Amino acid sequence: MKKLSIVIILLIFSCKPVEVIQPVVFDNSQLPQISIVAENLEINQIYESIFSDPYIGHSLKFPPLARLNNWINSNIKIIGSENSLKINIIDASIKRFEAQDKEAKKYEEKDIYQYEIYYLIEYNLYDDTDYLIANTSVESFRSTTSGRYISIAEKERIIDDLVLESLRDITKESEKLITEYMKDYVM
Repeated sequence: MKKLSIVIILLIFSCKPVEVIQPVVFDNSQLPQISIVAENLEINQIYESIFSDPYIGHSLKFPPLARLNNWINSNIKIIGSENSLKINIIDASIKRFEAQDKEAKKYEEKDIYQYEIYYLIEYNLYDDTDYLIANTSVESFRSTTSGRYISIAEKERIIDDLVLESLRDITKESEKLITEYMKDYVM
């Protein structure tokens, strides 16, 4: 009886708790807003999703392009009765590559996935006669890696975290460059 109770106790303490993967929360209200003196806002999606390897944006429930559009609609505010702001989304791609982890120990997994996200946005401010009065381009690049054999939930969390961090980068860089190059038209 003692041996059985010892075995049960060992089993209980040796069990590893199930790791609960918390989803990444996209809340654009947590990111700064940019207010520009303009009457109209036009978003031009120049970037088109690529449906071949290594691009994976088309396979995601919320691709980086959709997240970027949501961010623009929520955080770029236009205030005024003149001028027109045109935002061109030139790139919003995410790629996945197979790679080798050169720093992996002897019995660790050497095959990994590397994810790369790239955003390129162009802000153009036109006056009422359609004359370009100010512009700037903003880009953001981030990458991360994961094990090759991970759960779908963990893969989605890694990708969502990568997209969120890239949106934070694009917000900070947009704020900086718009303030610098469109300073007469920023509120």
